[in-house]
Amino acid sequence: MQHPQLSAESRTLIITRIDDYDELDPEQQARSAIKVIADEFFLFCERNLVIKEKMTKKLVPLRDVLNWEQTAVLERVIDDLRHGRPIRYIILKARQMGISTLIEALCYWWTSTHRYVTSVIIAHDKNAVSTLYKMFRRYYEYSHPHFQPDRKYNTKNELVFDVSDEVKKEYAEAGQTPPGLQSEIKTMVAADGKGRADNINFFHGSEVAFWDDSADIVSSALQAVPMAPESFVFLESTANGIGGYFYDEWQLAKRGESQFVPLFFPWHQHHEYELEATDEEIGQLDEEEQALYELFEENEYERWRWPRKLAFRRRKKLEFRTEPKKFYQEYPSTPEEAFLASGRPVFDIKMLQQMEKIAIDNADKFPYICGEVIKNEDQTAVDKFILQEYRRVGEHDPTPFRIWWKPEKDHKYVIGVDVSEGIEVESSKGKEADYSVVNVIDVSGNIPKTVARWRGYIDPDELGALVFKIGMYYNKALVGVEVNNHGIATAAYLKNNFYRNLYMRETSEDEQFQVRTTKFGWQTNKKTKPIMISEMQRAIREGDIIDLDIVFIRECMSYVKKDDGSTSAQEGQHDDTVMAMAVALQMADWAPYNTDYAKENIHKPQARNTNATTKSTNRTKNIRDAVGRRKQARRAHRRSNR
Repeated sequence: MQHPQLSAESRTLIITRIDDYDELDPEQQARSAIKVIADEFFLFCERNLVIKEKMTKKLVPLRDVLNWEQTAVLERVIDDLRHGRPIRYIILKARQMGISTLIEALCYWWTSTHRYVTSVIIAHDKNAVSTLYKMFRRYYEYSHPHFQPDRKYNTKNELVFDVSDEVKKEYAEAGQTPPGLQSEIKTMVAADGKGRADNINFFHGSEVAFWDDSADIVSSALQAVPMAPESFVFLESTANGIGGYFYDEWQLAKRGESQFVPLFFPWHQHHEYELEATDEEIGQLDEEEQALYELFEENEYERWRWPRKLAFRRRKKLEFRTEPKKFYQEYPSTPEEAFLASGRPVFDIKMLQQMEKIAIDNADKFPYICGEVIKNEDQTAVDKFILQEYRRVGEHDPTPFRIWWKPEKDHKYVIGVDVSEGIEVESSKGKEADYSVVNVIDVSGNIPKTVARWRGYIDPDELGALVFKIGMYYNKALVGVEVNNHGIATAAYLKNNFYRNLYMRETSEDEQFQVRTTKFGWQTNKKTKPIMISEMQRAIREGDIIDLDIVFIRECMSYVKKDDGSTSAQEGQHDDTVMAMAVALQMADWAPYNTDYAKENIHKPQARNTNATTKSTNRTKNIRDAVGRRKQARRAHRRSNR
């Protein structure tokens, strides 16, 4: 047996790691060297792992072409292995950075040098699966013979390192352990990975943001991977809009609330993404490019590389001129840019980010409490309904009802109610039904403010009883129930129990009697929904809304425009609080203003366009606008009932 061919530096390193190397015979030296190489990825990589170089299409040793991004991941993984930590990474990246190539190299190294290892690789489509599997076949075919374990199967999507059944039988009859590794690498498309219950040691999810049912697939995989040293889970993807499992898990990881370590690799870190250019050739910088130069400086790139990177970016942007947002998705500079660009958000994302920051910054100043509204047993009391508070334990709310501000005397409140239709949504937590939401806003001042929100699961008639109590508690608030489907039962309860401040809409003239009639509840349809969403767009864009609920803000972020022009939650997300707020804002147009209202010290988001000609705080204009919207909504209701 001979030493595998290695560089002089690597041979020296191996010798230093073998005890009493000079006292061993050549056969023992070779066997010891092979063990060291198998245990050391960099040594194994140098001799065995060959890839097809992207530009020349030639086969080259992976170690010779490892880029900065691959090395950054690799160093972290090796450090985790040395310290006995489970390996868990979620990776957001620009395209074609070689991250999948590196993960597959790690997978092959580990699976082909260890016994009883099951590795599962899942990608978003068949072409991607085929590409990844070809990497494994190439790794095997070009490895040194000493590092080619017995191979039992080599199908289109499965590579099994084991001896044949006949050999196993021979060893079993002799009472001996067969020599095969009994390890395997499986590749599959996401649709085939759902609900699998294999014991997994190495899991790689590629382009997770583009999977259907990604939450279920990853959840099943995580249940199969032990939370133990020498266990591997990699989730990597380019972005696919705000919302969905990958986005949610990324946000949790950034906040330190996930088992995954987040890694982001922007386009400008990649050494290949440069073109020959000088400052003179680049010329004038636009606002985005000036911000990029600040990023380049922050990342301590050599100054001569700045125009080269910008030249590459300009060239790529030209290639995406028919789909400009796709450029930012595939070549993001920041995580926020990656997610924002790859969706079609309905609401102003920058303003929502301001709202999110305000909510986080004010979490201690204006903490919410949990409780339920109950009937006051003291029949002589002025307040017929009171709040029973419950203590929060950790991060878990004891009730679905969050209260930021209790009712105040002489304040006017309105309520928007979105009733669950029982539709299941595939979210980061698995399958969830949509929620029923009761949104309470204070309309006493110029800026509507969410003071309380109930969000949970409940039958429609029981929701009516709940809304009755909340409405009475908040100064007999004007209640608008969306009555498209199950909301009819909720509105009926309120009507039958004589709730006195229930919104009624006008219907068209009855064809037989030629009279106008009224019906209880708000109806959302193709004519009224654009008005509702447009009003919310304006309120968010101009900073004319106060809401400290992170759930609502993030639902707004993932509320998108579809290809057919309709609007709804992005796949895997909810929009129940969005619709409840939209109804509540319509109710606000029917509520009288209170000129004596004193606003609390909360900084509202600063509107992006503060020009006095486009936004006025004049009270008369606010009232005029409200009246105009009211008339517009009424006309839409009349048309929708004809």
